[in-house]
Amino acid sequence: MQKINTLHFKCICCETPVYFSIFDLNHQAPICCENCQKQYLLTDPTLVRQLTKFEALCRQIHDSEEILGNASVGVDVGTHHVKVPYKLLLTRLNSSLQLNMDGHPVSINFRIEPIKDSSVLAKTAKK
Repeated sequence: MQKINTLHFKCICCETPVYFSIFDLNHQAPICCENCQKQYLLTDPTLVRQLTKFEALCRQIHDSEEILGNASVGVDVGTHHVKVPYKLLLTRLNSSLQLNMDGHPVSINFRIEPIKDSSVLAKTAKK
């Protein structure tokens, strides 16, 4: 089950989902697998930069919600053209971010839910 405001990846040791929040990410504190207790410390400069950019993207998507509410993505299937509201894409589709963690390719899964994330964004912006 996807938790609100969380990303997750499969633990390298036991393949259990390891959840963490992009908005509460402290790169000095380890993220711990709840199943096997393996700890992940996100200190690799490239990984930290990519996660920081992803956090900024999530914030920008939230800030642009008014504009994105009027945007759609066109999908052509044969002779049919379907417009999918962009907001629907953001709230219903699961996406993944392909990164490298400790020399292992890791797929970080997420779903952007701007409405549910707004309280976390407001709290984080005050810090």
